Amino acid sequence: MIVSIETPVFKGRMLQRLIDSVLHQSSPHWHYSLLWDGGDEESRRILEELEREKNPQVTIYFAENRGIARARRFLSEHSQGEWILPVDDDDVLPFHAVERFLEVAAERPWASVIRAQRKMIDEQGKVLDAAPWFPFEPRHYQQGMVTDLMNHTHPYLMKRSAYQRTTGWEGFEDFGFAGEDCDIYIKLEEVGTIELFDETLYYYRIHNNRASLVLTEHGAYEMWRRLADKAIARIGLPLKRASERPPFTYEPLPRAEPTVAMLDVVIAADDISRTQGGVERLSAAFRAAGIPAAAIQVASRNVHAVNQAMQQGARPLVCLVDAAIRPEAVTGLGAILRSMHENGSDLAAPRLVGEDGTAVWANPRFEENKRPVSAASRQNAASGGDQDRTTDAAWVNEKFMITRREVIRAVGGLDEGFDDLRGALVDFSLRARQRRFRCSYVGGVAVASSGADRDPDALGAAALERLRAKWAEYPDLFA
Repeated sequence: MIVSIETPVFKGRMLQRLIDSVLHQSSPHWHYSLLWDGGDEESRRILEELEREKNPQVTIYFAENRGIARARRFLSEHSQGEWILPVDDDDVLPFHAVERFLEVAAERPWASVIRAQRKMIDEQGKVLDAAPWFPFEPRHYQQGMVTDLMNHTHPYLMKRSAYQRTTGWEGFEDFGFAGEDCDIYIKLEEVGTIELFDETLYYYRIHNNRASLVLTEHGAYEMWRRLADKAIARIGLPLKRASERPPFTYEPLPRAEPTVAMLDVVIAADDISRTQGGVERLSAAFRAAGIPAAAIQVASRNVHAVNQAMQQGARPLVCLVDAAIRPEAVTGLGAILRSMHENGSDLAAPRLVGEDGTAVWANPRFEENKRPVSAASRQNAASGGDQDRTTDAAWVNEKFMITRREVIRAVGGLDEGFDDLRGALVDFSLRARQRRFRCSYVGGVAVASSGADRDPDALGAAALERLRAKWAEYPDLFA
């Protein structure tokens, strides 16, 4: 793996110290790209001297001033490393920054952003005894939306494949195209996870000419407000910002009661399901319920195919259903949707039963070892009790579930690093609950399957290992 270290250059007074800190990294797995963004003469002279050295690991560009966001966009579009490390022209990297970042990246392949700690230094490079300006902790959410947008600082290592799923670096023209860092952080969080690494891998220089002083506190708050409003609109959340300073609070907006006509449908099938006619029977049942054929997709029963299908379409709700589910299940859609509306649910799944009437999936929870289990265990589907209730759910299963589209947009769909759909749907549920979306089990609706798992708690070893590693720092989600 290669880290693309990227620096838009405007000031030259402390630039050489940064360049030296990059050139002397303990790891050789980096490439350094610098863009002279119409800066001062000293910075241009330093870059011209560096260019004459013809270091194969260094690429230098010269252009007229275009603003910080557009400069960063140019660099990221012209570099190739699997990871991107933005660095400002007056800061410094410790000698082992690349090495340590790559070690963490290998351990946490699901991350879209890896954020480490930083320390403040003065103009001479002396470490200052200064408290952090922003918290170093997981982000906080309200109904899917980030509240503490200011909870973000250098250094942050970005996965290029995640960056390419966003609209890239963008800033505000009236602020010199600043605001690009918080903006990209929010967008990366919508396609993957943010991982915290509690080690100092960046030195932030305090001096009287730093860009944050030009922006002013008033400008920072205005940008955070705009970024929050943009994210709400981008995801499609039924929220309105209700405060002027972060951590923001949001007012829920009324939304229409969901109906079957609002559904996109994804049928997950294998070759046997297709040849035996299960797909066509299920598709016909959905069409008879009022869902047009154009809103029904059939995907192979694997994580990548299902993920791609779930992210297509534009209807407010997505129903994922296994081809083995009996067509009569479609008659329960109205009851599930009413339950979602009445309980404010964002994801929901009904009780799953086998052809012999035994319960296959009900009351999902986690064991102490973080293994996802359900309370079904072959109990009779007509036994009543807790199985018939509607309750908050720890996770939804891959056989039949409904989710609001804003959940998919907020969490980036399924994590394709999982090797089976069960693991991916459990992870999807955790990502949704982390962002304070509500997940429900609708026990009053029983859905029958002609080929349901006889082991309702089956989860592959690789999927379970990834699940435990990915969510090790969030024990509250498993309570």
